[in-house]
Amino acid sequence: MKKQVFALHNKALIWVLLALVSIVVSTANAKSYVPASENIVVAKWTVVDKSDSPKERVALLLSKANLPGLASRYYGQASALTETLLRDTPNDIELSFYQAKIAQHYHRFDTALSILTGILRRQENHPSALLLKANILLVQGRLVAAKQTCLQLLGKAELWIGGACALEVNAQSGNNDSVADSYAQLLSLVERSSLHQYTNVEQQRWVQQILAELAAKQGMYNQALTHLAAFELTQVPVSYLALWADIQLALNKPERVLRILGPIVEQADSFDDALLIRLALSENQISDQHTRWTPRLTQRINIRMQRKDTAHAADIARYFLDIAPDRKKALFWAKINWQQARLDDDKRLLERAMDVQYAPEKRTNQSAGM
Repeated sequence: MKKQVFALHNKALIWVLLALVSIVVSTANAKSYVPASENIVVAKWTVVDKSDSPKERVALLLSKANLPGLASRYYGQASALTETLLRDTPNDIELSFYQAKIAQHYHRFDTALSILTGILRRQENHPSALLLKANILLVQGRLVAAKQTCLQLLGKAELWIGGACALEVNAQSGNNDSVADSYAQLLSLVERSSLHQYTNVEQQRWVQQILAELAAKQGMYNQALTHLAAFELTQVPVSYLALWADIQLALNKPERVLRILGPIVEQADSFDDALLIRLALSENQISDQHTRWTPRLTQRINIRMQRKDTAHAADIARYFLDIAPDRKKALFWAKINWQQARLDDDKRLLERAMDVQYAPEKRTNQSAGM
């Protein structure tokens, strides 16, 4: 099997199915169910801590939404609350930024950019809006505009933030030298900055993940894992875990993925597609294990296809490339993904699907496409 790393960057590939909780309602003709013991678990879900105001609650929901199993519920709650609050205070910049962040998660990139343009028209020095705008432009493959936006951060945020933003864009040029240069420059920038004196864990984690991605692109897998080791895997977002798993698979260590990532996913409120597929890939590398994660992923992919869920096109394409080979479906979904996201990994995914599609037929029972 060809070893490849599929880094996620910061784009929103983390849609999951909303977990349904059955609620027993007492009626005139039926008694309410009362557990026989206080130790019986009727249902389990993660509860966000109480906050002082509705706006603070939105911020708290969004800060936790990218953790395993929480995306569907928390982004949904944040979206509903944000829209309600904006009806009363439509010019609130902070709420507008949350609205743009939610739109980005749901791959409504043009909507998010429109909201961010409005924010920056009113407050041109809004660093978070600039950083989010740069990230969306990067995902869309608009590298010149993304880099220009990163440079606007200079003087409006800490030097290393604008530098990390610009260097991440540079690394997307497709040139191996650009990746190596960006990695070396970012590493030097972080070492010379006061990054680790800041208490903003999200920013520190963001930079470590970029460094890990750039190292992995160069095949420096152990160095990439060193960057990721800065944070406990039980406390990091889905994209961080997915990158860690990709690197382990590139090192031919599927057992480690199953042993460490498996319990994290199992204990989450629901399953994330990005993590399910990496667990299934790990099973695929171990010939005698196909019974735990692969069936769950297959069920999820079938649901995605029935719903024509284009937000998960990359995961579906990869499923039909690496789990249940179907060349036509793989190319179909890889093309859909390319219409939405144009990072290096999306390009490689499309190229892989095209290579398989036009390769000589190896099996006569290849299933038909869509």
